[in-house]
Amino acid sequence: MTTNPKGVSQEEPDDRKKQRLRSPAYPYINLETAITRAQTFYDREVRNAAPLAVAATDWGYEAKSSSAMQTAAALMSFGLLSDEGTGDKRKVRLTQNALKILLDKRPDSVERAELIKQAALAPKIHQQIWEKWGDSVSDGTLRHALIFEWKPPFNENSVDGFIREFRDTISFAKLTESDKVATEDGDKDTGRAGYIPKVGDYVQWESNGILQFPQSKRVTEISADGKYAMVEGSYTGLPIGELSLAKTPQGLTIVPPPEPRIQVSPNIHMQEFVVPLSDSKRAVFQWPNILTKEDIDDLKDSLKVVERQIARSMNKKSEEEKSE
Repeated sequence: MTTNPKGVSQEEPDDRKKQRLRSPAYPYINLETAITRAQTFYDREVRNAAPLAVAATDWGYEAKSSSAMQTAAALMSFGLLSDEGTGDKRKVRLTQNALKILLDKRPDSVERAELIKQAALAPKIHQQIWEKWGDSVSDGTLRHALIFEWKPPFNENSVDGFIREFRDTISFAKLTESDKVATEDGDKDTGRAGYIPKVGDYVQWESNGILQFPQSKRVTEISADGKYAMVEGSYTGLPIGELSLAKTPQGLTIVPPPEPRIQVSPNIHMQEFVVPLSDSKRAVFQWPNILTKEDIDDLKDSLKVVERQIARSMNKKSEEEKSE
């Protein structure tokens, strides 16, 4: 067996590579650069979805380069890009928030400024640091905390790159202490990233850049782990990160919120399956990740009911068209 001059086996570099500490996920580029990439995508694709390989070439990368993948991931973490499909069929498109930022040409637009602040705090790591320190922490203190106190900790070789990205993003978004995600007494900062719904609030749900409610709905329950909210007319948990505070629908009278139902276990999370339909429509199926055999049987029976309702809806539409 041949050894190298220092007597280190050929297997050791691989072992060292496996043991390398991976930092928590953070955007590959800062927010200002991400918005520039979003503008480039819009200039070529407008509002259309495009294969990820095409988006890569739009940005000047090789179709399957790691830089292209990391750029797309960064835009998604800022809430500027959404994706659909997998593998070679994976496509990306700009979100509604991205379009509002890019197309709002009003001088000193308050709405655009707020959306940029929201995007800056959309990445989880940004939100956590901003909640803890705001802009009052030095680079040295932040670096030490991220390496030795953060869970999971940062790799010391990549932490400086993250701090630069974080500082550049916060500066570009013009965030101040008044933009903290949540105050000490638990009040929410409405209309910004990190908004924490309360029972009785009216909210809008945006998933993959598409508004899901024709009009805002009232929150009826918050899961025990604080990650999901239930709204009127549904017992499906909606991800808190996809909700925003909305106005009370016109013509409705505000009444006291109902007593919450039994809290959902923190160990239960919602799975989601999205079926793309024609004209950018889609159907969404959600279910908890923990199911009993009886639950599965109930779901199977419920799907049959849904199938009958869809058939009735189609029959009714056909009859209406004939009557015309």
